[in-house]
Amino acid sequence: MQLRYISIPQLIAEAGDNPWAINKSLQSGRPAQISDLAQAFHAAGRCTTESSTAFDEARRRFEASWNCENGRHPINESAEVQRTTQSLGAQSFRLPKIGLDLENIAAALAEVQRTGALLISTLETRLQQIDNQLGQALDLEKDIHLTVADRSALDQLISGLEQQAIDDTRSGLGQFGSIRNGYSSYLQKSLASLRTDGYEPAAIERLSAPQSTAKREEPMQIPSPSTKPEDVNKWWDSLSRQQREQLIAKHPPELGNLNGVNAAARDLVNESVMADDINRVEDIAKRRGVSIADVLNNPVMYGLSAADATRYQNAAKTSDGLNYDRGPEGPDRRPVMLWAYDPLAFNGWGKAAIAIGNPDYARNTAVIVPGTGSSVAQGWMTGHVDAINLYDQSLAADPEYHYTSVIAWMGFEAPHGFSDVRVTEPGLARAGGDQLAADVNGLWVTHNSLTPGHITVIGHSYGSTAVADAFAHSGMHANDAVLIGCPGTDLAHSAADFHLDGGHVYVGSAFTDPISWIGESSGMPAEWLKGNLREYGVPLPVDAGLGRDPAADGYGSTRFHAEVPGSGSISEREHSHYYVMGSEALRSMTDIVSGHSERLATDGMIADARRQPHIGPFRMPGIPAYIDPESERPPNTIHDDHEYPAQRYGESRNTDQLRAG
Repeated sequence: MQLRYISIPQLIAEAGDNPWAINKSLQSGRPAQISDLAQAFHAAGRCTTESSTAFDEARRRFEASWNCENGRHPINESAEVQRTTQSLGAQSFRLPKIGLDLENIAAALAEVQRTGALLISTLETRLQQIDNQLGQALDLEKDIHLTVADRSALDQLISGLEQQAIDDTRSGLGQFGSIRNGYSSYLQKSLASLRTDGYEPAAIERLSAPQSTAKREEPMQIPSPSTKPEDVNKWWDSLSRQQREQLIAKHPPELGNLNGVNAAARDLVNESVMADDINRVEDIAKRRGVSIADVLNNPVMYGLSAADATRYQNAAKTSDGLNYDRGPEGPDRRPVMLWAYDPLAFNGWGKAAIAIGNPDYARNTAVIVPGTGSSVAQGWMTGHVDAINLYDQSLAADPEYHYTSVIAWMGFEAPHGFSDVRVTEPGLARAGGDQLAADVNGLWVTHNSLTPGHITVIGHSYGSTAVADAFAHSGMHANDAVLIGCPGTDLAHSAADFHLDGGHVYVGSAFTDPISWIGESSGMPAEWLKGNLREYGVPLPVDAGLGRDPAADGYGSTRFHAEVPGSGSISEREHSHYYVMGSEALRSMTDIVSGHSERLATDGMIADARRQPHIGPFRMPGIPAYIDPESERPPNTIHDDHEYPAQRYGESRNTDQLRAG
C-alpha cells in the first residue's frame, strides 16, 4: 500500500485505535509451536477413540488456517511433556486432554490470524482505492477553468472520500476488536482448563500474542532546537515514512517548531498540539457540566493548572486566526498552515506563525513581523488583514505562477504597548532578530529545490527594528527587506549592513506617521523634532527612537509612496494604514514580494527620501532629515485605488486532516 494523500496516523487518531497494531499483535502468535507441543502431549498419553477423534478435528482446523510465513520455532516438547508427566503422576491419563486443549488453542489462533490478515488486506485495498480517487480529485481541483459549482462539487467529493477512509478504518477496527475479544475470551477459558488438568501453561502464554502487550519501542530522539536546520533536515529525511508518521501522530510540541522539518509536517504537529490544548479544557467543562469560563477562572479546582488555562486561551486565539486567514467556505478559501506554535512562550504571551500557502513550494515567500502591542495573547493572529491582503494581492499580481506564501510571524516578544518602557529600548528587537533569523534561514533548507525561491521580510513599527537587527546582527538571509513605519534600525546603520542576497532595502514611511519620525534618538536636533511631534498630540517618551531613519537620504534604501488619502497632518492612526487594500504601500509591497520590484518605477511608486536642511549646496551636520518631499504632494494625487484586480484561481488544497506529512 502506497498512500500519497491519506495519512495513516490521522486515520488512527480519527478511528480511535490502530488496526495495524492489533493485527501485528495477532500475527506475532506462534500457533505451529503450540500445535507441535499439543502433538507431543497427545502422543504421550493413553488415548481413547473419542479423544483421538477430537484431537484430529482440532488438528484439521489448525492446518486449514495456519500460514507458514512465520515458520516453526520448536521448543523442547519432550522436556515439557516429561515435566508435566512427572507432575501429574497417577493423573497422567490427563495428557491427551491437555494435548486437545493445546491443539484447539493453536487452531483458534491460526483462524484469528487468517481472519486478521484478510481484514487488513481488505482495508488496505479499499484505502488505496480512496487514495487514488483523492489524487484524481486534487488534480482536477488545480484546473483554473473550473466553475464555482464544479469546485464545490469537488470539495464535497474530497470531503466524502476522506470521511469514507475514516469510516472504513473504524469498521475494520470494530471487526478486529470482535475477533480479538472472542479469541481472548476463549484463550482465558482454555488456560484455566489446562491449569485444572495439571498443566501450567506459562510456556504457551508467550506464544498467544494477542494477550500480551507489544514491546514498547524506544522513543526516537528529536534534535534540539539549537541544531542546524541542515542537520535537522538530514535527520528527518533519514527516517522511514512509518517513523515520520509515528512522530507526527505522537506530535511532540518541539517537533512543530523545529527548523529543518518541512512545513506540512510542522502544520500537522502544531494543529494537533493546539487541538489538545483546546480539548483539555473543553472536555473537562463538558464532563463537569460547567462553562469554559468556570474552568479557566479556577483551573486547579478542575484538576488543571494555570499553564493549562494559558495554553487554552492562546490556542483558541490561534485557532481563530487560522479560521480568519482561511476565510469562508468556497473555491477561494485560502490554504493555511500552522508553521509555529508555542502558547507558553514569552511568559504566556505566546508564539505562533500562520502561513498562507506552503512556503516550501512557493516561488515567493513573505514573512511579516508586527510591532508594539502585538502578541498571540493580545489577539494579533486574528482580526488583522495584513497577511490576507498581501497574500491576495500577491496572487493577483503574479498570475503566471500564482504561488506566493505569506507567513504572519509572531515569533518574538514585542513591547506590550506604548506604555511598556521597553518600547524605547532595542533589547526585545535584538532578541527577536535572533529568533527571526533562525526561522527565516530555516525556510531555505526545506524549500523545494526545483522551485525558484525569493524571500522578503517585512517589519512594521518595532518589528521593523527587529528585522533590521536580524539582518545586521543575527545573520538572516533573504532577498529583500521592507521596513514600514520604522522607528529606527538600531544596529543597521545603512542598507549595506543588511547584507542582502542580491536585493534591496525598501522603506514605506508616511509623512503623517509619527512613529516613522522618531529615529536618531540622541542629540538636541532629534529632541527638537520629537518635541514638534508632541505638539501634534503624539505622546512620545523622552528617549524614543531606535536608531537611524531608513527613509533618510544617504541610508541607501529605496523609498516607496505610502501616504494616506485625506490626511493633512500627523496622526497615530496613519501608523496602521500600510496594509490597507488599495493603498500605495500595499501595492508597493505586493510588487516587491511577488518578485516584480521593477514595477515600482514603471507605476510611479518611487518616493524621494527625507533630507536634511542645507546651507547652499551643503547639508547641515547633526540635523535630522526632517524635510519630507512627500508632504508637498497634492492631495488629489494620493488615492487608495491601487488594488490589483482579484484573479481567483483554484489552488491545490494544502494539508487536510488526512494529508500525509
